Amino acid sequence: MTEEVRIVRGAVLATALVTPVALAVAWLASGRTGVLGAAFGLVLAAAFFSVTVVAVGAAGRLAPDLMLPVALIVFALKMMVVGLLLFLLRDVTAFDHAAFALAVVLGACTYMAAEMRLALRSRVPYVVTDGEKGEQQ
Repeated sequence: MTEEVRIVRGAVLATALVTPVALAVAWLASGRTGVLGAAFGLVLAAAFFSVTVVAVGAAGRLAPDLMLPVALIVFALKMMVVGLLLFLLRDVTAFDHAAFALAVVLGACTYMAAEMRLALRSRVPYVVTDGEKGEQQ
């Protein structure tokens, strides 16, 4: 299992742990539409960040120099998709927009905190010493 898959799995699990609380609060605040909005917001936040972790990790395995360009391209594409999604759903009354927005913020903060914790605790070498390069020079 690659390190990014482990990080994504752990961060999605952390986001899933706050889901019952978010859904309960949304139910109390707005009923069924609040639950739908909160669930949609949490799924969107987790998917948004998971795509980046997987794409940048795959680029890093191919060539470390591709990590930044891939991160920027994936971010721009995600912003366009989310912007288009929000534009298309602006008049939808099937879910509560306030619950959706708060759930996106909660999901993003939870996911990023878990991702940081998992990344900091991972044992991925980030320094290449001369001894590891061997005779390639």
